[in-house]
Amino acid sequence: MTNMIHWSRWVGVAGSEGVVWKLWGYVLLCLLLSIEGEAIWKVVKALAGWAIDMRGHRSVTARLAGTMFYSASLLCLIQCWRLSCSWKEISKYWASLEWTLSIQYVPKDTTIRTKMYKTVFFVAAFSSVEHLLDMISAFDFNCQLSLCFRTFVLKSHGFLILEHEYSDWIAVLVFITSIIATVLWNLQDLIIILTSMGLSARYQRLNEGVKIVTTKNNKEEKWDKVNNDAEFLKVYMWRKIREAYVKQAMLVRKVDNSLGTLILMSAFFNFYFICLQLFLHIAPSGPAVSVNQIYHAVSLTWVCIRTGYTVLAAAEVNKASTLALPYLYESSAQYYNVEIERLQKQLSRDYVALTGMGFFYLNRTFVLQMAGAVVTYVLVLIQYDDSEPVVPTNSTMTT
Repeated sequence: MTNMIHWSRWVGVAGSEGVVWKLWGYVLLCLLLSIEGEAIWKVVKALAGWAIDMRGHRSVTARLAGTMFYSASLLCLIQCWRLSCSWKEISKYWASLEWTLSIQYVPKDTTIRTKMYKTVFFVAAFSSVEHLLDMISAFDFNCQLSLCFRTFVLKSHGFLILEHEYSDWIAVLVFITSIIATVLWNLQDLIIILTSMGLSARYQRLNEGVKIVTTKNNKEEKWDKVNNDAEFLKVYMWRKIREAYVKQAMLVRKVDNSLGTLILMSAFFNFYFICLQLFLHIAPSGPAVSVNQIYHAVSLTWVCIRTGYTVLAAAEVNKASTLALPYLYESSAQYYNVEIERLQKQLSRDYVALTGMGFFYLNRTFVLQMAGAVVTYVLVLIQYDDSEPVVPTNSTMTT
């Protein structure tokens, strides 16, 4: 995680980096603010009826989609910058918990690094394929070579730049910023996934330790409770395990304080784009299969997979926080003590989960709730859409 936050400085997440990287971050922040301000102004003109051309990729739907995309990237840059500033403190606290965890029965996780690298590769590969299809769908292969870039920018960012407003240096800045904005949009979900994997992996280690201890105790021969020293050691070991769960819950809440805003933004913008893509995909757009339709199908699939992956990874923290309870309930009566009882009450009553700034908990039921809300809102959009169907174009989802 520290390495990933360090490398994210290339897309403007400077955090506590040097002056040069902070300057680069401020430049990207200003570019995103400029594009977002112009996109909002174009939406206002479209809603007020001041816009001259309102067809295709310059419709209200397309302009609003472009505005929402750059809003997501802008807010993601700000929140990731905020997280990177506090990550040094979080990582020190996280490492201190690992150093103080001296329970011999808690195993080490030797696969977490490999899993995280595989996740990074998976997200990077699929987001690159999706963005490549985006560029192909907006590219005109029949235009003159000297006008190809102009045609590409006007088609992909028609909601932002009109033909009489085109300038080469503006187009280059918009093109570079759009690539960085795409990386930022995927980065916010990747940060949530990787952080959740780390938290749930530590819970799984603790749960495995509880399983080993209870299994070992249940297999032992009858123990003489007159031996006070042995009883004290047993109680002391369970107290260490219970304190480890307390500190783990504190770690989850500490991470949630820094990650909550990012989770809220991720859920909101992913929900919006899933609804938008479904609405445009369901709307009639002609019998022929075009590159745009293929792109929209791939984009919708990728957004759904990424959103589901993010929610399920975060929900695993909540699920893993209670997986030790069955082992505690199966503990032999002759080894049952006050610390086991306290740990049972703690795990059953203390609800541990990542949240979207406290507005909702990320658990497995949230996936079904989000899917039901998507279907409901798409049906409402279709029912109250009295305008002519908009042909899906690349600019309705500038990614």
